[in-house]
Amino acid sequence: MGGIGMEERKVRPLLRLSAVFIAVVALAPPAVADPVDPIPGNGVFVVGADVAPGLYHTGGSGSAFGVWINNVPTQDSMCSWFTYSTPDAAKDHVLQTNTSVGPMFANINTGVKAFESRNCQDWRRVP
Repeated sequence: MGGIGMEERKVRPLLRLSAVFIAVVALAPPAVADPVDPIPGNGVFVVGADVAPGLYHTGGSGSAFGVWINNVPTQDSMCSWFTYSTPDAAKDHVLQTNTSVGPMFANINTGVKAFESRNCQDWRRVP
C-alpha cells in the first residue's frame, strides 16, 4: 500500500503545474500585426488584420504615364479599388468599386472584409 501513496504524490504536482500553465497561456494577449498605413497601391488586404477600417485617399493612378485612346484612358492607366463582403475578395462579393486616373476616396467601413487596390498610388488614412 505504500507504493500507491507514492504514485499519488507524483501525479498531484504535475496536475498543479498544468493548471498554472493553462492559466498563464489564457492570459497571454493574442499576437496581432499592426495594420499597414499607408496601404500600398497594389494588392488585396484583409480588413482588421492588414488594414484598419476608415476613410482613405489616393492621389490616383500609379502609372508613370497615361495611355489614352480616343480621349479615354486605358485600363492600365487608371487606378481601381474594390471593397468585398468576404475576406477572400471573391469577385461575386463586391460591395463598392471605383476607377479613375485622378484622386479618389475609399470608405473601408466595418462591414468591409477585404480591400483591393490596382495600379494606384499609396492610400493614406484621412484623419
